[in-house]
Amino acid sequence: MRVQAVLAVLFVATTLRAEQPAEPTTNNDREMRLKQAEAHVSNLEIRLAGGGDEVARIDKPLLVFGDSARSNADGTLWGWGKQGRPLVVLETYRNTDEGGPRANAITLTSTERVILKTPLFVQQWQPANSQIAPTVLPDAGAPDEREAVRLRQVKEQARRFTAHEFWDPDNSRFELRLLVQPVHRYEDEKAKLWDGAIFVLAHGTNPEVLVLIEALGESLDKARWHYSFARLGSAELHVEIDGREVWKQDRAPGVVGRPTDPYWLFMTRAEIAPQPKE
Repeated sequence: MRVQAVLAVLFVATTLRAEQPAEPTTNNDREMRLKQAEAHVSNLEIRLAGGGDEVARIDKPLLVFGDSARSNADGTLWGWGKQGRPLVVLETYRNTDEGGPRANAITLTSTERVILKTPLFVQQWQPANSQIAPTVLPDAGAPDEREAVRLRQVKEQARRFTAHEFWDPDNSRFELRLLVQPVHRYEDEKAKLWDGAIFVLAHGTNPEVLVLIEALGESLDKARWHYSFARLGSAELHVEIDGREVWKQDRAPGVVGRPTDPYWLFMTRAEIAPQPKE
C-alpha cells in the first residue's frame, strides 16, 4: 500500500532491490515464506524504555495476509508481550512492484514506552507518547462472567465499528472492512484487564487499524467495555462507532512517520537471515 511513496522518501530502492522470487503457489512455498518472515522478525528486539529484559514475541503470527491490489505479498502480523495487552504490534510484507523490498509498519499498543533495536539498521524506534487511550463503549452492557459469552460480546461490539481511509491515487477514499474474528485474545488481572481482544480494520485483509476492545475495572463484575485504536497504515484514517466518527488520524508525516511516533514505517531487504544479538 504505502511502499511506493516510502521508497521515494527514503531513497533506498536501489540498495534494497533484489531478484524478486516467484509468488508462492504451493503449501510448501507458503510455509517457506512464513519461516522467512519469522526469521526476519527474530532480528527485532523490543525492550521497555526504562530497561529490563527483552520483551518476548508471541510465537505465531496473529494474521497472515496479502493485498495484491497494492502490490503487497507474504504479509504477516506479529505481537510482542505474551502477558496481557501486547506492547507492540508489527506488520511486515514484501512489495512486489519494487523488486521485493520488505516494508515493516510498527505500532505501539501499550501505555508504556518501549525501544526497538535491531542489527538491520542503526536508527532505533523509541516512541515518545502512547496512542492507546481506553474509552468506555457506549451502550455496550456489562461483561459477562463466562468467557465464551464475552467472546460473543466483543464480536458484537466490534461490528459497531466502521472505517475508511484516503490514499493514493488522487487521495481516493477506500472503505475498510472488519475482520470478524479477533486476531488476539488476552487478559491481565494485575492491570485490572479482565478480557481483551484485538480486531483488525483492513483493506481486504491488509491491516490498517487495530481496534482493542477490553473489559476494564476493579473487578470483572464492576468492569465495563472500553475501546482504543492503534494505526497500522500511513493513510488518513477515519473510524466510526454506529456511524459517528470517534477517531481520525492525518497521514503519517513523510509517509513513514518519525521514529519518535507511536507508528513508524521502515524498510529492509526482502529476506535477511537472523542476526546474532549482543
